[in-house]
Amino acid sequence: VENGGGGAGSEELASAVSPEMQKHLESCVDNHGKMIPCLMHPGQSYIECIDGCKAIQKCPDENSQRECRQLFDDNEDERNSCEEEVKWCISYREQIILPENDGAIAVNNAKIVNTSENNYHSQRGYIPWTQHCIDSSGLPTQTPGQNSVPGPDNLHNCYHSDGSNPVQRNLSGPYAYCGIDSDDDGTATPIICNTTFIGGFVSYNYDPRYRPWYTKTKEMQEPNWSEPYVFFQNDQMGISYSHPIYKTDEDDGRKVFVGVLALDLTLTGIASFLIKNYDEAENIVAIIEEAEPNYLIASSTGTTGVKKVLKDDHSIPCPEMENFALASEICTTVRIPVAELKNGFMERVISNSYMIQKKNGFPPSRLLPVQSKDDTDDVEVAQGVHASQTKQFSSVGGINWRIMIMSPVDIHEEDSILPGDDMFPFLVTPAIIGSVVCMALLLLFTKHRGEQEVIASDWRFTGAFIFGCALLNLACLSLIGPNTDSLCLSRMWFLNFFFVLALTPLFVKTWRFYKLLGDGTVI
Repeated sequence: VENGGGGAGSEELASAVSPEMQKHLESCVDNHGKMIPCLMHPGQSYIECIDGCKAIQKCPDENSQRECRQLFDDNEDERNSCEEEVKWCISYREQIILPENDGAIAVNNAKIVNTSENNYHSQRGYIPWTQHCIDSSGLPTQTPGQNSVPGPDNLHNCYHSDGSNPVQRNLSGPYAYCGIDSDDDGTATPIICNTTFIGGFVSYNYDPRYRPWYTKTKEMQEPNWSEPYVFFQNDQMGISYSHPIYKTDEDDGRKVFVGVLALDLTLTGIASFLIKNYDEAENIVAIIEEAEPNYLIASSTGTTGVKKVLKDDHSIPCPEMENFALASEICTTVRIPVAELKNGFMERVISNSYMIQKKNGFPPSRLLPVQSKDDTDDVEVAQGVHASQTKQFSSVGGINWRIMIMSPVDIHEEDSILPGDDMFPFLVTPAIIGSVVCMALLLLFTKHRGEQEVIASDWRFTGAFIFGCALLNLACLSLIGPNTDSLCLSRMWFLNFFFVLALTPLFVKTWRFYKLLGDGTVI
């Protein structure tokens, strides 16, 4: 089965049709709770066994495909080690039921009759996957008021997919899900139970061996994380961690792949985890796929980077509807690249931060500022500045994400000096007077540069020092005005640059005297 908490798949799921399996073929219900046979329709896939699903072949992974005897013919230890890494897979093939022009369906030379235009009844059935209402303890229930999900009436009752017919399923019998009891003499007796379908509100034709998480694990033969995909049972986007399961053949000791154990994580669940841990924090945390086009995994704002749209037109959102089955027929779930997030201020912060980070090559040790604006009349939330930083996150099994943290930066307007402020004359007056006095001294010094006293002081270096002091006084005027990006940069550069410019002639003059007079030992 595959469900919201995890999944499992078995290579031996349909290796034989037993009475206990056959019993399930009469246990399906439609969206309204009406009993229907568990029969396949054209276009659906099924597994066709090769030699009763008892024949095995080398699995498709690289280690299993090696010819150990040829590679390590002269080294028995390495050959044995190589053969221990070989896995064997049960042989089967996937088939698809195709309609013929005459309205019948041919599957492996067997005729399957189309009895009506919209309803196909075939001789090929399936073991249904049933979705149940669950109580607070995690057990299936159909008792009124005990469903953990409120439902359309908010009374916690269990309904079928139409949202109106209550679930009342009390089937009993020797279903395969009930198990097998072994007698003292070793005879296997099917257990009769009546709890298999309690609270089962919908049935699906589901075989995990078609699912991407299963096929990828079978090909790799090692634990792995899947790419985000749409879950079968609830149409949510998520990822799966899958681990192969093996058994050792009793006859020849071969390591046989028999299934996959999988754990599912919805993107909504990852977002809920971020929200819970960063609920009271001002920072925004976003997880982004490293690979292009850089889809959003989740964020602490609740954004998951997915949206439901019409299958025929992805530009139109899917309408709200309670009927899950109908919604699945007309709608689909698509992912959104982080660069295209524009719905609200928080999404713009994430999108803009990502674009600036990408433009700068995702520097791991730098904070990059980003200013975001939103189309709103509320100035308090319409714009803001954040400092963003990213870190790459990789995990064994194929996860390759980038975690981006955005921290708000306060903008203080009260420290700006504008005309009319109390500090304005105290800043402007000394700056202007200082620069005027320096320029007057420079002119006077230049005018008398031929006199013996001025010549002895090296008027060129002294004049450069005085000119630098004049510019340093004028640089104080850059403190006037609002705190814009250009003015903030000007203040930082002007004050430091002119300070260095003023002192440089003095250092040069000192160095020149040292070269002329030496270290003082000759005096």
